[in-house]
Amino acid sequence: MRGAMGKAVFPEKPAIRPLKGTDYVLAEDFYFPATVGGWDVVVHVAPGFRTDGASIPRLLWRVLGSPYDPDVIAAAIAHDALYRGEIVPRKDADAAFLALMEASGVAERKRRWLLRGVRWFGWITWARHTPESVAEARRHISLAFAGGGKTTKRGFAPNPERKHQ
Repeated sequence: MRGAMGKAVFPEKPAIRPLKGTDYVLAEDFYFPATVGGWDVVVHVAPGFRTDGASIPRLLWRVLGSPYDPDVIAAAIAHDALYRGEIVPRKDADAAFLALMEASGVAERKRRWLLRGVRWFGWITWARHTPESVAEARRHISLAFAGGGKTTKRGFAPNPERKHQ
């Protein structure tokens, strides 16, 4: 799961299946490394988690590719889990998205454009979160310390800085 310099490596892409509209659902367990509160952890996202992929507007698909392209889907699901569950502040979720795209081999130009998109427009999605939507996302997410240790299941404390991201 980790390559050189501790970067995430996704040897297999997450298994997803389409729902109505543009959303997909995770069909199998998905794991990725992250830093939460200064701790290196492994985030587990359980089947049933909904994703909209990389949230690329359809108008830009010909330029940036589909939100479900194999090169970005793992980083996009990781970003969605961190965002929707409010596991970390927005800027940290966006930084993880960038690092995971780089580790997945996404071209630099594409990474920069996708990062700009989440930085410029991600606040819209973040502001629409409700306690119910965050709880639903967290129902599918658990954490374990990267070096082993106790897994924290769905027992996340609310992020007090949420409004200021």
